[in-house]
Amino acid sequence: MANVPEAKIKAPQDLPHVTINANGTDYKVSAFLFNNRGEAKFADANTLNKIVFESNHNTPFLVGSIYINDTENATTLSKVDLGTMVGSISEYNSYGDGQEFLRIKIAAKTPEKVSCNYTDEVILDKIFVVVDKQNTVQDNTKLTLYYFIDNVFWHLGNKLLPWSTDRINETIQKGEQLKWGQAKVNSGRALKDLLVWFTDDPDIIDHDNWDNGIGKVYYTIPAGENALKAIREIMKTYVSTDESGGVLTHYNGQFQLQSIRSNVNKIYSNTDKSKYTALQSLFGQSNLGNNFAGGIKIQTNDNRENYTNKEAGNVLGRHFNYIPVDINNIQFTEGHPRATFNTLKKQEVIQFDIKRKQWIFHSDKGNISTVENASSLESLPDGKTNKINIDINSEFSNVKDRLFVLDDENSVMHYGTIKLQKQLFDSLTKANFNCVGNIELSSNKFLYMNIDLNNKNAFAEKIPGFWYITKNITTIGAEEYSTNIECVKLDKPK
Repeated sequence: MANVPEAKIKAPQDLPHVTINANGTDYKVSAFLFNNRGEAKFADANTLNKIVFESNHNTPFLVGSIYINDTENATTLSKVDLGTMVGSISEYNSYGDGQEFLRIKIAAKTPEKVSCNYTDEVILDKIFVVVDKQNTVQDNTKLTLYYFIDNVFWHLGNKLLPWSTDRINETIQKGEQLKWGQAKVNSGRALKDLLVWFTDDPDIIDHDNWDNGIGKVYYTIPAGENALKAIREIMKTYVSTDESGGVLTHYNGQFQLQSIRSNVNKIYSNTDKSKYTALQSLFGQSNLGNNFAGGIKIQTNDNRENYTNKEAGNVLGRHFNYIPVDINNIQFTEGHPRATFNTLKKQEVIQFDIKRKQWIFHSDKGNISTVENASSLESLPDGKTNKINIDINSEFSNVKDRLFVLDDENSVMHYGTIKLQKQLFDSLTKANFNCVGNIELSSNKFLYMNIDLNNKNAFAEKIPGFWYITKNITTIGAEEYSTNIECVKLDKPK
């Protein structure tokens, strides 16, 4: 038999990177600043100080900043040396034309596999657009800060294109004359068309996680305005199919539009134990939605066994790999004592129906009770014995704001409830904690929290369960890869 040479597996060529050791793990961080002229700058070990990422529930975009050491004016005078990998690349310069970008790739060795190059687990690999630059000094070190945001923002924040909801108005597209009430279109469809039009990408929409809703809107972008204002105006009119507020997110290169109610509904499924799979029966795990980000357990040095028959205390099973958080590294903050007087006052919609020439007072909407019903809290663990995590102001129930709406659409009756629903996130019980770096614990997702404590007071009793993530700040730098999470609890025991 002829000797057949042995095939060799060649690992893919590695990008130039900085190795950061944190929490006992080596992370490969590649960061390139580049522009549309082909100029690039690699942030090497001498220039890279740290990178900070932030996700917030008020925006779908991932934002952040990269800190570059500017000793001896390195950001303007240093050359790029990438060896023979990419050929000749000149130094990186700023031209002020708004076309400067940043590619960040973070990878770590996959612990389950053989340690070699092609087993790196990619944590993040994205291109961002640079939106600002500042020079500063910290700890006697000159720094240049580049602020960045998701690359899709370049299209939505910079392009000036004519756009109107008339583009998708079926009556206008047929060339017919509009009749009264026919100018408006579905808000979800309008937002979808706007995003596709400005990004010129038909795949930018995640159709499986997009709810057009029942709200309607008529809007034309004023001359000289970008798409961001149009997004805000459309979202003001959005009412989901299940009569709740909407959340616009951007994951995996696509936009999702889902209701707050559906977000709560899908996080947890209380499966009949007789229908458990073998794996669920073995580990006692529940069915969780794709908006589940992870689980944390608060360590208290209380080694006594804690048994409970409550759902909220046994959601992830006995063998789940929790993220440990020491009791000293988490800060709980209760809601403001006058929250229902200040930020959570009743939002009463007073509608003037132009078509019928009559006033309609939606007095039964826009209060804490309707927010509770519109949020499907009963679908969370122990939902039948829990309630919304704030008490109703029954002593002074006449404290309210009035929203005057000139519209003949029935969906406007929910505007008050939706406004109060979104204000709720800033008024509920908050938890703020630090943990090992984890970008996946992103805003608008849920994490499960539990606590090792045998004897619980009233506050500790409401800790176990799902918490809604409102902010994630993740920092990677010299010997550091850490995340700061802010989250709120939607429900509590009655």
